[in-house]
Amino acid sequence: MKIAFPVKENNGLSSVIDEHFGVAKNFLIVDMETREFELKKNPKISAKGSKCKTTMFEKEDKVSAVVTKCMGDGSKRSLTSSKIKIYQAQEKTILENLELMEKDELKLFHIFDICQNKKNKKTSSCGHHH
Repeated sequence: MKIAFPVKENNGLSSVIDEHFGVAKNFLIVDMETREFELKKNPKISAKGSKCKTTMFEKEDKVSAVVTKCMGDGSKRSLTSSKIKIYQAQEKTILENLELMEKDELKLFHIFDICQNKKNKKTSSCGHHH
């Protein structure tokens, strides 16, 4: 199983998880069995003309879960429709959260865990104008 983690910097499994999924610069995709990883740029930030509905992961990425501290409604809907499970990060680094996942101690993200600030509620669900 491959799991994606939002990160600002690639420090391998010692990478600190970015505070917010949708605006993370990169994702570190980790193979749970081998602990091998690859860095993928966030297509919502790196691609010109990308929008809220831009897919984060392609089929060839083989991501079946993400671990994050915070996520907006748009990202949650996109991942859920792609049948990618979303887990709530409990610790600071990827390695710490991987170890919790191996022990089955990470909880699935709940609808009330969605991070929305007041601005998001006044504009659109993704927090910016189209």
